[in-house]
Amino acid sequence: MKKELHPSDRNLHLGLTGVLYLLVIVCGLFSEMGVRSVLFLPEDLIQTMENIQGNQSLLRLGVASDMLMVLADVGLAWFFLILFQQNFPRLSYLAAFFRLVQAGIIGINLIHLLQIPTLFQFFHVTSDAPWVAQQIGYLIESHRMGYLLSGIPFGMSCILLGYMMYQSGWFSKILGAIVFIAGFAYLIDSFTNILLPQYAPQSEILVLATAVITELTLCIYLIIKGFRNN
Repeated sequence: MKKELHPSDRNLHLGLTGVLYLLVIVCGLFSEMGVRSVLFLPEDLIQTMENIQGNQSLLRLGVASDMLMVLADVGLAWFFLILFQQNFPRLSYLAAFFRLVQAGIIGINLIHLLQIPTLFQFFHVTSDAPWVAQQIGYLIESHRMGYLLSGIPFGMSCILLGYMMYQSGWFSKILGAIVFIAGFAYLIDSFTNILLPQYAPQSEILVLATAVITELTLCIYLIIKGFRNN
């Protein structure tokens, strides 16, 4: 039988969880908006190749930022397990497992981006430019699909986490319900991209309208509730 967390200890764990969530958000936004959106131009692979060739350090920095996000996600799995295992001894482990699977997929998936600088080492960009650009486009698309696949275990983790939040008796029921709904948004987006890619733009809007806002709200809630009472 696990000993129930003292309220002060619970608040501390909530605050630390919020800090890790903030790290996940910052690293994720930097990798996507500050690196990939700057370097990758899906409509112009030659320009994408030239962007990466001239900014390989930025690409590697983005990969490092994503790996830091993965480590923070492992920490989140651990802290959420500690917070909810007293009330939900089985579901808390399952939610942590799904989150760890998501982190593993994201981490392994980064190999696609690290393979891009290798192309510049083994092939002459001047003479093989069209072929190298096509390979870079393939690796970028492979990374994108791998990222989308990670949304499936993450969505399952959010559904379980939202349920535990709602039923716990000490967490915000409203936020728990929103996290629960956000989990389904991730699942819908991932499966739409796999099964019905023509509707991917609509599912992306769904994620932006629900899941992204939910994660920001959850992060703020955890930090305020955690450190305000300590």
